[in-house]
Amino acid sequence: MSDQPWAQVDLERLRRARRLCLFAHYHQDAVVAEHVLRYLQALGAAGFTVLVLSTSPLPDAECAKLRAVGAEVALRENRGMDFGGWIEACLELFPIEAELLLLANDSVYAPLGDLPAFVETLVDTEADFYGALESLEVAPHLQSWFVLLRPAAYTSDAFATLMRTPMPEMGSKLALVLRYEIGLTRNLAAAGLRYHAAFTLAGRAGIAGTLPYNPAHLLWRALIEAGVPFLKIEALRLNLMRIGDIGQWRDVVARHAPDMVAPIEADIARRGMARRPGVLLMSRSRPIYWPELRPLILADYRAGRTRSRLLLALSRTVIAAMWAPRWGIAKAIGARMKLQRRG
Repeated sequence: MSDQPWAQVDLERLRRARRLCLFAHYHQDAVVAEHVLRYLQALGAAGFTVLVLSTSPLPDAECAKLRAVGAEVALRENRGMDFGGWIEACLELFPIEAELLLLANDSVYAPLGDLPAFVETLVDTEADFYGALESLEVAPHLQSWFVLLRPAAYTSDAFATLMRTPMPEMGSKLALVLRYEIGLTRNLAAAGLRYHAAFTLAGRAGIAGTLPYNPAHLLWRALIEAGVPFLKIEALRLNLMRIGDIGQWRDVVARHAPDMVAPIEADIARRGMARRPGVLLMSRSRPIYWPELRPLILADYRAGRTRSRLLLALSRTVIAAMWAPRWGIAKAIGARMKLQRRG
């Protein structure tokens, strides 16, 4: 890792960029995957000058791949994850002249469609900042893997307070998410800045409004079919939410971006698929992610407001019926594991 991450970065080029993207990157093998290069090329086609902030110790050959697609590269220590890199870049670069500042990362497979057209459609709505996806979990917020800001947003005091001051030590990833990912939307909105998301469940009745969930996981297919050209990598590789139809990803991706199937397969082959979670991950506090509710969530989404009250009532019935059996099974397995450790 370079002791001078900015030594080979053309700072003036970035400051003068019409559209600027700060792109957070990490790979366990210190490589730049093909799907990442395709994403960066699409961002370039959408008019963005890209600065890749990598926390992997990329060798010169991998950095050359990034520069070959027009990106600047800064290798940094992994402090504060994505937001740590974005804050470091803001401290180094500001003031900037961009009409759009994009915060993005490599936690998604993209583009699964026409990314330049997606960006133009997104910013065609009058707002001060934008996101590909709004999540209602914990509090309404734009998911940080794709957030666009106009000058009114990124020059605001609310942005400076959060993103142009050094990051304090964060006790956990959850604390970072609460302060920065959720806090960015909350602080900017509280300052009177308006935002717009390409995909949101805000204002819907039924399950989505009462039992908020992460659409990037449970509605991964609906997201792509709605023209949001992203697939969360953890939804595919880890599938922590136990999504039953995620195995159909090839068919879905092939319909929207056939040339992305092979790069995704190559990435999975290199990094591997995690073992599907078992009964021990059946959360008592997050029943919205139980597999039994998946069909109801999809029906609720497709029905809109027309049947949502009935589906919400049905989902609550399922939760009530399954709660005690799941809790008992998890307790029994936990007790058995304790006995095995003692033995």
